[in-house]
Amino acid sequence: MQITHLPGRRLVAAVIASIGARHDGAHDLVTDGLYLDLRRALRNPADNPTMRYRTGLDPDVRDHVLNTPGAREIIARTAVQLRALADEVPAGRLVRLTVACQGGRHRSVAAAETVGRLIWEAWDGAYGVDIEHHHIDHPVLTSSTPA
Repeated sequence: MQITHLPGRRLVAAVIASIGARHDGAHDLVTDGLYLDLRRALRNPADNPTMRYRTGLDPDVRDHVLNTPGAREIIARTAVQLRALADEVPAGRLVRLTVACQGGRHRSVAAAETVGRLIWEAWDGAYGVDIEHHHIDHPVLTSSTPA
């Protein structure tokens, strides 16, 4: 697992997890909070031989995902929903978002990082954001790869 920590002046207020929905045990990682499944919403970089073995942390892969028609709107709406949820929870409680794609290396990673940065910037760094990538180091799954 890899973690991106966007520090804040106060405690971490949001935890965003990227997962590969087809990996064993992935559904055990879905926690209370928001869930975003990108398997059908965004094009899959794993289908592109030049991106297959890279991750959503790579700028080219991230741009490929974010340039899918409608991707930026989905991500912006998710960031707004996460911030609205954060406004409703008691002080000191975490808000959680789980972002899923097929294998957890490309789309979910790019989207989780982007949502995390959007809400961190909207909070002006007042609260921290942790982004956990649970399956980023797992083998690439293509549509024909069994889980």
